[in-house]
Amino acid sequence: MCGFAGFSHPGFSGPEGYDLALSMLAAIRHRGPDGVAAGRHGEMMLGHCALPFTDPVNGAQPLVTASGNTAVVLNGEIYNFPELRAELAAGGLAPRTGSDTEVLAELLERDGVRALERIRGMFAFALHDRRDGRTILARDRLGKKPLYYFHDGAGLVFASELSALRRHPRCPSTPDPEAVADYLVLQAFPATRSVLTGVHKVPPGSYLEWAPGMTRTVVHWQPGLPATRDHRPAGEVERDLETVLRAAVVRRLGGASTPGVLLSGGLDSSVVAALVKQETGRAPATFSVGFTDPAFDETDAAAAVARHLGTDHHHRRLSAGDLADGVREWYGRIDEPLADSSLLPTVLACDLAAGSVRCVLTGDGADEVLLGYRYFQAERLLGLLGSLPRPVIARLAAALRRLPVRHGNLPATAVARRLGYALGCPPQRRFLLAGAPFQPAELARVLVPPATGRPFERVDATLGADPALSSLERSQLGIIAHFLTDVILTKVDRASMLTSIEARSPFLDEAIVDFCAGLPAGRKLRGFTGKHPLRRIAARMLPAATAYGVKTGFRAPIGTLLLRELRPLLLETLAPRRLEQHGLFRPEAVQGLVGQHLDGRADHSRKLWALLCFQLWQDAEPAPAGGALVTACTERHLRELHAQAAGEGQKGMPKEDTA
Repeated sequence: MCGFAGFSHPGFSGPEGYDLALSMLAAIRHRGPDGVAAGRHGEMMLGHCALPFTDPVNGAQPLVTASGNTAVVLNGEIYNFPELRAELAAGGLAPRTGSDTEVLAELLERDGVRALERIRGMFAFALHDRRDGRTILARDRLGKKPLYYFHDGAGLVFASELSALRRHPRCPSTPDPEAVADYLVLQAFPATRSVLTGVHKVPPGSYLEWAPGMTRTVVHWQPGLPATRDHRPAGEVERDLETVLRAAVVRRLGGASTPGVLLSGGLDSSVVAALVKQETGRAPATFSVGFTDPAFDETDAAAAVARHLGTDHHHRRLSAGDLADGVREWYGRIDEPLADSSLLPTVLACDLAAGSVRCVLTGDGADEVLLGYRYFQAERLLGLLGSLPRPVIARLAAALRRLPVRHGNLPATAVARRLGYALGCPPQRRFLLAGAPFQPAELARVLVPPATGRPFERVDATLGADPALSSLERSQLGIIAHFLTDVILTKVDRASMLTSIEARSPFLDEAIVDFCAGLPAGRKLRGFTGKHPLRRIAARMLPAATAYGVKTGFRAPIGTLLLRELRPLLLETLAPRRLEQHGLFRPEAVQGLVGQHLDGRADHSRKLWALLCFQLWQDAEPAPAGGALVTACTERHLRELHAQAAGEGQKGMPKEDTA
């Protein structure tokens, strides 16, 4: 796992460009603390900071192909690189390293962007071809790794995080009101937008092709369900699912000599831990965090799985004070606001793991591909209610939204109230609206600019108008298209990278995603039991309580935190004088929400959490851009980066052009 940055360099072609690249890398050294290198390739400056797992000695980046024509910087892992490397060698290439980055670079030089159809892994990369001056910025199918960019009349600038991009003197600095409107509905900034006007994200499953005077974005994959489904007997399906899942786990053990598992105590991460033990012959280290609030705590369940598997288990039960301290310590460093409450405990779990391992496996993705969320059970009912007359739906929705306020881990009344917002909406939007901090109609009351956003634009475009999809399937694809890609995977990337460890998700292996897409919905959600085939597999390796238990849900108790431990921070951070500094939110509307929540008249925890997360990001001081390099990255640190780049860059690409 790594980070990279680059720019076409009019005005920065000499030492200034090299120093600017190092300054950008300094902002993301948490992504790659083991080494740094930067260099010029044609008209493009490329820089990379490394947390390597394949051939760390010889595979330093930026990496240039044997011909010298193509340079690549990669963030992520190419899991099928041994097979691709053997193919390239059979075609006459003499590999110079054992690195997956070399394989990627040579394959892209040989096959062009068609190679994306054959690459298996989690990745974001930048490729520069000096023969025609083209630059390719690409992300994997689901967008597990981030990639930001902007381009203007002076050229292209890109980086793994906004914090690096903001070190460039041309980077825009003004928040985008329309993107903020999207965030207030969706908890995150959906690609292609970012929090900053003029700064974009390469969408998941897409690549950007740029050359002077030409820019285009191409989709190379998007979530979907095949027309023909797998109706084989349940036993055959379970056998094949276990086979592809085992293979996915094995692929993700490569290069990680001491793999760890983030163990929540639920089904998904427990299955991953069990398979790691079976495939390696030894129990992995496992890591979990829980809460002193019993409504949110799963540490006992995680400990039971750890005892069953005999893992080296590390756990921490977080008090409300611990969580409040975590907000103050980490939330100014999140790079872009993210209002998913599970981000905080995920960061703290990764921080716990970072003391023992460099890599962890997770259970992320199983709920989305195997219909595991309890919401999918409700979706079946919502689909039936959708056939009722509109006036009846409107009255029912209004009644649900008037249910009394209850704090806790999704109490029944809170779930029902949230579902009230989803009635009568297109299926692909229902889950997102049920969890929305603000409903679209509420934005005008809280935003100063007349911004409405386009929160469902990419979700709707992904689904199109396929009449063959059921409402349940449309809901599933809507969740994958935004919640999984823009919320869950952003959370996992930020949490793991802030603590300098790599997180790998076997359930998001391409083979598993495709296999599960081919199963009928009834095979995945049997009656009201989600992830049915996975539970049957788990029953052979885990306690019945784990295989068939109901998961609590991994989220922080933000409602009570805002009432108590975070109350002073909430009042200070959302004070009118602070909000007036950027002029995005109406102070009187925000104060009304704060007052109603603190008085117990309404549960505005999701609204206030979204506003608080944004304001903490807004108040964090970004490093100065361009020119002020010694201020942005201390003189000592800049000297260290120079020394590292001078020594390690020679293994990949020296700071001057290789030709």
